[in-house]
Amino acid sequence: MVRGMKKSNHERDFKNATVLKLFEAGRYPYDIQNGNSKNKLHAMQAVYLNALRLFDIQGFDDTTIEEIATKSGVVEEVIDSYFPSKESIVAVPLGYLGRSLSSYVRTADASLTPLEALGEGIIRLFEELSRSSNLYEALNLGYRVVNRTPSLRELNLARRSQLYIVAWKALLQRGVDPDDQVLRAAASGIVACSLATMFSWLEANMSFNLVDLTKSAISILTEEFR
Repeated sequence: MVRGMKKSNHERDFKNATVLKLFEAGRYPYDIQNGNSKNKLHAMQAVYLNALRLFDIQGFDDTTIEEIATKSGVVEEVIDSYFPSKESIVAVPLGYLGRSLSSYVRTADASLTPLEALGEGIIRLFEELSRSSNLYEALNLGYRVVNRTPSLRELNLARRSQLYIVAWKALLQRGVDPDDQVLRAAASGIVACSLATMFSWLEANMSFNLVDLTKSAISILTEEFR
């Protein structure tokens, strides 16, 4: 594909889904040495991790695609085939959170109320995050880069808003009333509170128990909306 050519939504969705596999168990090595990658997945892993580390050290705006390619041992066209922009690299971790949250909420026990299902989905997601040093590193690096880069603020807000939408769509798939604005507001409040807790946990370098604190907060919020 010629660099700069517009990709179709189908192509981009497929590639984004593939990138999200980087975080799945056993598919995202903690470190990758420079050199030629053995396959496409390894190339994506190298590009992603090296890009975040360069953004963190040099700054997002001062890091070029050429530098990322050199560090990862690939040509620039390989990066373009997976990531349409530098911004899309930074956006991957929150995209993964949204995908996982949707799955956990949709598959929660049918006997749970909508807010209980949402709370369980968030807790399962945070349990996964607490267990995975790879996912933690990616989120932590991405969070630091976004906070230090004014040009990424709009992207950050858009990604957070997308998590609210993802959560609501998952609840709709469980059969909630699409016109229930009180439930929608409650769900958004729970997601917002949980995100704030997660970002505080990242800033504190995992110095408190993310899952336990989130459980307490969700319990209080859920009780308020009964």
